[in-house]
Amino acid sequence: MKTSDSKQFAQILYSTTIEEHSCIKLVEMDDHLLASLEENKCLFFKGGPHDFTVLTSLDRTYELREAETSNTLLLFPTIELSQNISINRDQDAWQAKQTAGGKLLHTYYETLRCQPKLEKILSLLEPSSFKGLAYEKQIDTEYLYDWERLRRNIQSSDHELEEALTRYSVAIIDGYYRVISFEYKAQALTMMLDVMEENSWRLDQVNKEETFNALKQLIPETVFDIIFYEYAKPNDDDKSLYTYDNEKVCRFLAQVLLAASPVNEYKQFMDAWRMGVPLRMFPKPEYLNGVAITKWNSREARKEIISFPASNLPEDINNRLNELFKVKDKWTIEEITPYILNFGGYTDVNFLLTKYARSSVINGVKHYSSKYHK
Repeated sequence: MKTSDSKQFAQILYSTTIEEHSCIKLVEMDDHLLASLEENKCLFFKGGPHDFTVLTSLDRTYELREAETSNTLLLFPTIELSQNISINRDQDAWQAKQTAGGKLLHTYYETLRCQPKLEKILSLLEPSSFKGLAYEKQIDTEYLYDWERLRRNIQSSDHELEEALTRYSVAIIDGYYRVISFEYKAQALTMMLDVMEENSWRLDQVNKEETFNALKQLIPETVFDIIFYEYAKPNDDDKSLYTYDNEKVCRFLAQVLLAASPVNEYKQFMDAWRMGVPLRMFPKPEYLNGVAITKWNSREARKEIISFPASNLPEDINNRLNELFKVKDKWTIEEITPYILNFGGYTDVNFLLTKYARSSVINGVKHYSSKYHK
């Protein structure tokens, strides 16, 4: 480097009080997070005193993990950059500037995309669950959550939280998010199906408006819509009419039976299930996947159907699979899929099973079992 190339400007860097900038942290960002900031979108740090902190954008959730830098970094917020220093060729003397307030950094935070932490949704909303109009005066307002309060307490991006609320049958009532209780949902869906049978409608000829008018004194419209759209879909040829989803309706009615009796002799349960569904609906054993398991009870010498809902399993994939293989040694792909589908951000169930389980073939059918236990 030649003397003529210098800008005759020196900066003297020193730190006065390290604690002055103790709030400054380095955070690693991928292209998505960086683009969010460049587009003036907000990022949020979320987590309670006993939680691991996460960072969320509008539609993604990231774990934060502290890591060491390869070299010690000295950070100065007011340092002059080369392009901002003008050169005065007529001046021989060098200029000097003292810059204070630096911070030594040995660590930074890695950001790793992860699944949103949604397990708290039900525990937060269940104390104020909607159980029917007759119970509304008993609701303590302390347990009511509007959108802002809910999003502050759930470690999830807004879009992921909104999607989860649709899976948990959550209705907005007077501005508050209320999970519909299982018991009330069972009553409401039964009444909707009764309206269909009373009018002798086919499964694909259900009139939503007439159904609601028949029940509006018993079911608030927002609650009705949540339940109706969960179990019915509009017809392609006539948007004013709807079709009840045979599989979804049968599965929920099976859950009602299982709630009353978690362990059942196979044939007795199947007979009761067939009798409990509307005419022209036909339950199938595979509809139980994700809500119950079928096992042979050697002590009783009988085949049993046992309640085993996916919602009761741990959020961690290793712990979840441990629970699955604990209750049943071997699973077919059809049996295990509802318990791990979309888990950990993966839509490919085969990828998860290849990574966390081992396969074997029994009578020509592939089964999956624990990778580490015989």
